[in-house]
Amino acid sequence: MKHKLNRFQLAFFRWRRRQSNNRIMPFVLSVVVGLIVGLSAILIKTIIFYIEQYAVYFAPSILNFLLPLIGFLIVTFLNRNIFSKTAYFNGARNVIESIEQNASIIRFRLIYSKFITTGLTIGFGGSSGVEAAIISSGAAVGSNVGRVLGLGYRLRTLLIGCGVAAGISAVYNAPMGGFIFALETILPEFTPTLLIPLLVAAATGKILYEFIMGEHLRFEVPLTDFEYEQIPLVIMLGVLGMLMSNYLLKTYSYCANYFSRIKNAYLRALIGGVALGSIIYLLPPMYGEGYVSINALLNSEERSLIVNSPLSALPNTVWFNLLFFFLITMVKPLSTGICVNSGGEGGYFAPSIITGGFLGYLFYKIVVLLFPFYALNASTFMFLGMASVFACIMNAPVTAIFLVAEITQSYQLFVPLMLVCAVSYFLKYYVENLSKSVEHPKGQSKALRVDRILLNQLDISKLVEEDGAPVQEDFSFRKVVENFSNSNRDVLQVLDKKGMLVGVIALNDMRKQLGDVSNYDVVLARDLMQPPSIVVEIDDPAAEVLDKFDKSKLWSLPVVRKGKFKGFISKSRLLTQYRNELTRVNRFF
Repeated sequence: MKHKLNRFQLAFFRWRRRQSNNRIMPFVLSVVVGLIVGLSAILIKTIIFYIEQYAVYFAPSILNFLLPLIGFLIVTFLNRNIFSKTAYFNGARNVIESIEQNASIIRFRLIYSKFITTGLTIGFGGSSGVEAAIISSGAAVGSNVGRVLGLGYRLRTLLIGCGVAAGISAVYNAPMGGFIFALETILPEFTPTLLIPLLVAAATGKILYEFIMGEHLRFEVPLTDFEYEQIPLVIMLGVLGMLMSNYLLKTYSYCANYFSRIKNAYLRALIGGVALGSIIYLLPPMYGEGYVSINALLNSEERSLIVNSPLSALPNTVWFNLLFFFLITMVKPLSTGICVNSGGEGGYFAPSIITGGFLGYLFYKIVVLLFPFYALNASTFMFLGMASVFACIMNAPVTAIFLVAEITQSYQLFVPLMLVCAVSYFLKYYVENLSKSVEHPKGQSKALRVDRILLNQLDISKLVEEDGAPVQEDFSFRKVVENFSNSNRDVLQVLDKKGMLVGVIALNDMRKQLGDVSNYDVVLARDLMQPPSIVVEIDDPAAEVLDKFDKSKLWSLPVVRKGKFKGFISKSRLLTQYRNELTRVNRFF
C-alpha cells in the first residue's frame, strides 16, 4: 500500500540512499532496538522489585496469601478497560502469528502494556515468568521501529527477531541464549545475514541492562567436574524431564479449560487469586518467579524453603524433606496454570526452568538416598533438570543448552546438557508422533512458517493486472460481448459510476445466451452479473490471497481497495513470483 511518507521516513530514506553499503542500516537499527528493549527489561524488573518490596514488607505477613488476589484483580481491570485490544497477546506464539499472518505488524501499545500487567502479576506473587512480556515488548519495539521508518516486511521481521533476542539477553543475562532463541523459535530459518544484527541487538540489550542494573547472574555456584560414569543418571533425568514437561502441558491445559468456563472475569480472578494464595500459604516457594528458592537450594539452604510454611511444624526427617520437594515440584506447574489462566499475566518460560530445577534437586536427593556411595553435586542435576524441561516446553533444545549454560555459568556442563536435552526432546518428539490425538499448536511447523513468510514477502499491489475495459452496470449485452472479445480473461468486472466493484460477469455463465442475438440490446450488464464470491483487498498478505484461490477454485480474483476496483490478480502469476522468491539465494533479509 502506497502512502505519503512523513518527515522522519523521508530523512531516513535520504540517509539510507547515501550509504554505499546497505548492510550498515540493519546494524544501526539493531543497536537502536537493543537499547529500547534493554530499557523495557529494566522497567519490568524495577516494577516487580518495588511491588514485591512494598507488598511483602508493608503488608501484615498473615495477609500475604491475599496478595495474588490483589494483583489478579488489578490486572483484570487493566486488561478489560485500558489494554483490552492487546490483552490476548501473550508471547512467542502471538509474535509468530503476527509474522505469518499480519505482515509483521504488532500494536505499539504492546511495547509497554505487557510489562505493566506482568510486573503487577509477579510483584504481587503471581507464579509466572517475565519472558512473555519481554518477548511481546521486544517484538513490538522491532515492528514499530520498522513501521515508523517505513521499512518493508523483511526488515520488520528482522527487527522483531532483534527485539526478542535483546529482551531475552537482557532479562536472563544470556546474549547467546537470546540470539539462539530468536533464530530457533521466532525467525523462519538461519541465513548468514541474520548473524550480525541479532548478535548486536542481543549484546546491546545485555550491556545496557548490566550497565544500569549491575551484575545480575542468576545462579553462580562452584561445580565439580562432571564424571562420565554419571551418564546413566543424566539419561534417567532426561526421561524424567520429558515426563515432567508432559505433566506441565497437561496441567496448563486443565487450568485453561477450567477457568475458561468461568465467564465473569472478576469472578475468575477472585477464584484464581484465592486458590494461588492458599497454595502460597502452604508452600511459600510458589510465590513469584521462584528464583529465590532455586538460589537457596544451590546454596544448601533448603530449610529456608520450609521455615515459613505451616508444614515446618512437622518433624524434620529425610522422608518429610523428600515429600516437601516432591510437592513443590508437582505444584509449581499448577500454580503457574492458575496464575496465567485466571487473571494474571506471564509466560511458561521461567516456570519451566524453576520446575526443572526442583525436579533436578528431587532427583539428586533420591539418588543420594538410594546410592550413598555416589559423589554427586546437587547443582549439576538442578541445571540439567532446568535444560531438560525447558527444551521440551519451549521446543527449543539448542536454546536450552546455551541459556542454562549462560545463566548458571556452568560451561563445563556442555556435554551433559547436550545429552539430557537430546534424550528429553527426542522422547517428547517420539511420543507425540506415536499419539495421533496430539494437536500441534498453530505456527509450530517450521516448514509451514517458512512457506507463509516467503509468500508474505510478495507485494500484492505489484502483482495486480489492471484491466482497461471495465463494464458499467448499464452496458448492453452487445457491449459486454465486445469487451470479452478484446480481453484475454474469462471474467469481467462490473463497476458503478464511482468505480466501486458491484459484480462480475463470467464468460461461462453467458455462453448459452450468445446465440440469442435478439437479447444483445435488451439485456444489460446488471442482469448478467453476479456478486463476487471472493474479493482480494490490495493490502491482504499473499499467503491469505493464496488461501482465497484454493478456497474459491478460481484462477483469477478481483482486487479492490476499500471497495474500489484496482484490477485482477492471477494465481499463476502469484505462484510464479513465489517460485522466484523460493529460488533466490538470500531468501530472507
